[in-house]
Amino acid sequence: MTLDELKTKVPASYQPWVESYGPAFLAMTATEIKAWIELLIRGDALEAYKQVLSKMTNTDLLAEWDKRNAAWQTANDANAARLEMQRAAAVAACKILLGIALAVVGL
Repeated sequence: MTLDELKTKVPASYQPWVESYGPAFLAMTATEIKAWIELLIRGDALEAYKQVLSKMTNTDLLAEWDKRNAAWQTANDANAARLEMQRAAAVAACKILLGIALAVVGL
């Protein structure tokens, strides 16, 4: 299948996307496309996107994606640590408040 043939098989609104990403899909085998769709079904959109980028001729785009993804992961890890600290502080405060509440009701 050619890029022009692919364009005729999708809605007109998809055609600009076919220009950009069509060559990557055309470079995939049927087995690779099936595996790619299964990634989406499992909810692994980031890996699916990365696989499409890896099939594109512009390897700089994939390198930039990896760099940004690493930065996002670092930010996510830092945020998770902050959230865990907040959760631990809330649990500790609730333990104290539970002690007060039990004292009020005479337990």
